[in-house]
Amino acid sequence: MRHGPRSVKASTDYFQSGIRLGGALGVACALMYAEPAAQPADNLCGAAIVADLKLDHDVACTGDGLIAGADGIRIDLNGYTLSGSGAGVGIMVTGFHEVTISGGTIATFATGIRVNTATDIDIKHVEFAGNPEGIDFQAGSAGNSVKENVFRNSTIRGIMLRTNATDNDIKNNTFINDRVGILVFGGVDNTLKDNEVSGSTFAGIRINVIATGNVLKDNTVSSSAAGIEFLVTPAGSAQGNELKGNTLSTNGCGLKGPTDGNTLKDNVYEGNTTDTCS
Repeated sequence: MRHGPRSVKASTDYFQSGIRLGGALGVACALMYAEPAAQPADNLCGAAIVADLKLDHDVACTGDGLIAGADGIRIDLNGYTLSGSGAGVGIMVTGFHEVTISGGTIATFATGIRVNTATDIDIKHVEFAGNPEGIDFQAGSAGNSVKENVFRNSTIRGIMLRTNATDNDIKNNTFINDRVGILVFGGVDNTLKDNEVSGSTFAGIRINVIATGNVLKDNTVSSSAAGIEFLVTPAGSAQGNELKGNTLSTNGCGLKGPTDGNTLKDNVYEGNTTDTCS
């Protein structure tokens, strides 16, 4: 019986034929690791990944998926699917830096990826499908990049930027039929640029009262209940954010909520039921 997270350790890369190392030592290590590589896919579930990992099969988990366990590693889904049973987190990164996650599908976890007090995390070319929450950036998550991903059918939100999630770049992503595409809950100085959001049942992009210093530029939000929404709370609504060059089209309401204290420039409204509303 295995107790606690299992470490998956490789010197360079985890790929279809096993672990690649150099020289005679490499031959011995490859033979040593050949059997685990051929074991059932769910043996990776709950594993602490401490070196580069490249999947060669789909991985299905009933709880948590993979756990980043070192700085500077690459987790390459390699076109395969990491899937859950509706619970757990697909990939967790806590306290580590310069981790890259790329190239496949993360589906049906409670949260696809959770980043906590981690920096320089690069998430790219991943499809998030049917996770209530796609990516959760928790406090202390700074300087991370989310680019060229797809978020589909998130029943809570595609991306969450919590309080003190700062200086993160959310660029060139596609959001389709999510409840909320991006929620800037309390994030500061983040950039949301060139994202395409459609079919959000509540709002394409939501900005909560304590969010400030965020730049929303050249995003396209369409066919949603609200395009961009400034939430109203007993404490008021967000100020100090910049909205520039966004296109809000065919939404129930293009721009919702009070915008006083924010900078709006060159935004385009096309075919909304109402361009602005309270």
